[in-house]
Amino acid sequence: MTEDSGYMLKPLREEAGLMLYRGKNIGTLAPVIALAAAHRSTSQGVRRLEYEWSLASELDSAWAAVPLELTRYAGRPTLVLQDPGGEPLDRIIAAHSDEPLDLAQCLRIAAGLAAALGEAHRHGLIHRDIKPANVLVDRSGRAWLMGFGIASRLPRERLAPVSAEIVAGTLPYMSPEQTGRMNRSVDARSDLYSLGVTLYELLTTDLPFTASDPMEWVHCHIARQPLPPQERKPHVPSVVSSIVMKLLAKTPEARYQTAAAVERDIRRCLTQWLAEGRVDDFPLGERDMPDQLLVPEKLYGREDVVESLIACFDRVAAGGHPELVLVSGYSGVGKSAVVNELHKPLVPSRGLFASGKFDRYKTDIPFATLAQALGGLVRLILTKSAAEISHWRQAIGEELGADGQLVVDLVPDLKLIIGERSPVPPLPPQDAQLRFRRVIRRLVNVFTRDHPLALFLDDLQWIDAATLDLIEDLLTQPDVKHLLLIGAYRDNEVSPTHPLKGKVAAIQQSGSAVHEIVLRPLSRPDLELLLADTLRCDRQCVAPLARLLEEKTNGNPFFAIQFIYALADEGLLFLDHRRPQWSWDLERIRAKGYTDNVADLMVDKLNHLAPETRVALQQLACIGNRVDFATLRLVPGDSVNEMHRQLWPAVQSGLILRSDESYRFLHDRVQEAAYSTIPESQRSKAHFRIGMLMADHTSPAAIEERIFEIVNQLNRGASLAASIAEHERIAHLNLIAGRRAKSSTAYISAIGYLRRGRAMLTDETWNRNEDLIFSIESLLAECELLTGGAGCSGKPAGDATPAG
Repeated sequence: MTEDSGYMLKPLREEAGLMLYRGKNIGTLAPVIALAAAHRSTSQGVRRLEYEWSLASELDSAWAAVPLELTRYAGRPTLVLQDPGGEPLDRIIAAHSDEPLDLAQCLRIAAGLAAALGEAHRHGLIHRDIKPANVLVDRSGRAWLMGFGIASRLPRERLAPVSAEIVAGTLPYMSPEQTGRMNRSVDARSDLYSLGVTLYELLTTDLPFTASDPMEWVHCHIARQPLPPQERKPHVPSVVSSIVMKLLAKTPEARYQTAAAVERDIRRCLTQWLAEGRVDDFPLGERDMPDQLLVPEKLYGREDVVESLIACFDRVAAGGHPELVLVSGYSGVGKSAVVNELHKPLVPSRGLFASGKFDRYKTDIPFATLAQALGGLVRLILTKSAAEISHWRQAIGEELGADGQLVVDLVPDLKLIIGERSPVPPLPPQDAQLRFRRVIRRLVNVFTRDHPLALFLDDLQWIDAATLDLIEDLLTQPDVKHLLLIGAYRDNEVSPTHPLKGKVAAIQQSGSAVHEIVLRPLSRPDLELLLADTLRCDRQCVAPLARLLEEKTNGNPFFAIQFIYALADEGLLFLDHRRPQWSWDLERIRAKGYTDNVADLMVDKLNHLAPETRVALQQLACIGNRVDFATLRLVPGDSVNEMHRQLWPAVQSGLILRSDESYRFLHDRVQEAAYSTIPESQRSKAHFRIGMLMADHTSPAAIEERIFEIVNQLNRGASLAASIAEHERIAHLNLIAGRRAKSSTAYISAIGYLRRGRAMLTDETWNRNEDLIFSIESLLAECELLTGGAGCSGKPAGDATPAG
C-alpha cells in the first residue's frame, strides 16, 4: 500500500467507519469512487477494504464498482474503485423523503438491483451487506453493487451468535439468519431478505422496522412482522407489496429462492404498469428454482421437544430456580440442532447462551468444557462498549473478591476484564474444593443477575469427574438463580454404570428439576417432508426416494442429509433445467451400492478431496473438534496461511466450518472419519509431532495456560520419545499439568497426569534429575491421599484411544 495523491476527491458521507468519496484520477480524468478509513475507523474497517480489494478479479463492471487499487489518501488507507455512474441509492431515497419516487422508476431500480445481485450470486459471491448505501443506480434503473467488504465466497455459511453490537453487516437491513440467532446458515437468500428491506424503503421511504438498540433490531428481524408496503403507501400495487413481503419472510425457504425470479416478477409488474397503468395479481416465484441443492435447515419431527425446551427456559427465566435438561440420542440424531433452537427465544429476555463441547480425546483435561463455555461469555463482554465493560469489571470484581485468580486460571481471557489478581492462599483440600465451587457459582451469578443463562454442555458421555461434581453443585445450591443447564449425550455410549447416571440421580434426589428429552430417528413421513421441501415437489412424488433414504440411513438426520448431498455430488440427483425440477433414478442409485454406514460415507467424501487437504484435515482431527488459529500457529507445516489454503476446499464442501478465529468440524462424525484415514501406525507419530511443536513454540510464560493441550498430544505419542532428555521433558510437562489440575481441585485428573509423568522416568533419571522424581512422587502421593485411593485404578491422562 503506497501513498497516492493522484486523485481529486469530494466527500459524500461517512458510514460504518468509512468515508465515501467521488472524484477523478488527476492523470487520466477517469471518474472514480473511493472508500477511505475514517479517522475513527477500527482495524476491522481497514480489513474490509483489503478484503474488497482481494475480490477485484471476481467483480465485473457490468454489475459492480470494480476496485482499481488499494492506496492511501490524506494519510488513510483508501480503496479506489471505477465509477460506473449513477447515484448512491440512499441519496436518491433521501431526496424523495417527502414524496416517494414514481412507481415506474421504483420498479426500474428494483429490477436493476435484482439483476446485479443475481450476477453476484452467479459469480459465487454472497454480498451480506445489501442496502441503499451500497448501490449505485442510473436513470434507466441499471444498478451496480459496492461494499463487498464482508462478502462470502461460500455457498452456505453458519454464523455463530455474537454480540449484536459487532455482528457483521448493517442491522436495519440484516436477514434473521445473519444475526446468528436463527439456527440457520447464511446463503444467497440472505441477500434477498436485505433486498426486500431495500425495496421496502425505496417504495415507502421508511424502513420496515424501527429500533432503539442492536438487540431490538435483532428481535425485529427474527420475530416481528412488518406492515405490508401497501398499507403504508396505498399507491403501491398489491402484487408489488406481496413481492417485498415474500422477500422479507423470516425463513429462507419461504422467500424467493433466486434473484432471477425476483427480477422476472418485478419486470412483469413494470411492463403492465407502463402499458396499462395498473398491475394485476399473479402467482409469485413461478419457475423459481435454484441451481444449487440446499437441504432446508428447519427441524423435522422435533416440534414437541423444541417446545418442551423453550418451556423449561421460560420457567427458569421467570421463576429463578435452576433446572437441568438432558437431551439424548444417537450420534447425528440432531441433539445440538434442537438445543440451538433456543437462540431465538433468548432474544426478547436478553438471555445469554454459552456452550462447550467435551472431546473424547481430552477427557482428562479438568473443566476444559466449562472453561470453553465461560470463555465465550467473557469474549461477549469484551465486544461491548467501554462503559459496559467497566460495569462488568466492577460486578465481577466485587463478586469474586480475593478469589478472582482461581477463575482467571480457568478462563485466561477474564484477566482482560478484571486484570491479574493476587494468588489465592492455600487451603486444606476439602476447603479448597468448596472455595473453587463457590467462586464458580459466584461468576455464574454475575451473568444471571440481569439475564437468564442457558448453559449447554455437549457430549456428556465424555465428561470428566471434576466437571460432573461442579454441575451438581451449580444445580443444587440455593444461591444459583436463572440458570438452565442443558446436557446432551449419546445414550448408546452411557451405560447404567456411567458416572453421569449416578450424578443425575443425586441431583434429582436433592429436589432439583431434571427433564429428559430422548430424540428418535426421523420417521418415514418426516423424511418425505424433508425431501419434498428440498426438491420442491409434493410428498407423493418423493415417497419411493424417502423409502430408500430410510433404508440406508435408518432415519438419522445427519446421515440422511449427507446421503442426499452425496447423491447430488455423484450426479444421481440433478436439476433438469428444461422443466425445471429435480430428477433422480432410483435404479441407478440402488445400483451404485451406497453404504449404509455414515462413517464410510464421510470417508468417501474426504477421499474426493486433494491429498494436501486430507492431510491438513488429519492434523486438525488430531488436535480436536474445534481448533483456534492461535493453536494452529504453534503447529505449522509450511505456514499458517498455507494451512488455510489447504483447508479451504474442506470449508467449501462444508466438512469444516471456519470463523474469524477458529475451525471446527461440521460434526463429530467428520472428525472421526478424518482421524480414521490416518494409518494406525502413524497416529502416535502425528500426536507426538504436534505435542513437541506446541511445547517448542509456547513461551515459558504461556506454558501453564496451554499445558493440558500440550500433554494431551504428547501422552498419546510418548512411546516415541527417543532420548532420556525427551522422557524427562514429557515427565516435567505432566508434572506441570498435575499441579495445575490439583490447584483446580481436579485431583483424579492430576493423578492421571502424574502417573503418566512417572511412567516416562527411568532408573537413569535418579542420577540425573532426582528433584523431578521427588516432585512427581510427592504430589502423586498427596493427590492419592486426597482421593482416598479413588484414582488408583484410572488410566493415565491422555491415554484415551481415539475412535477410528
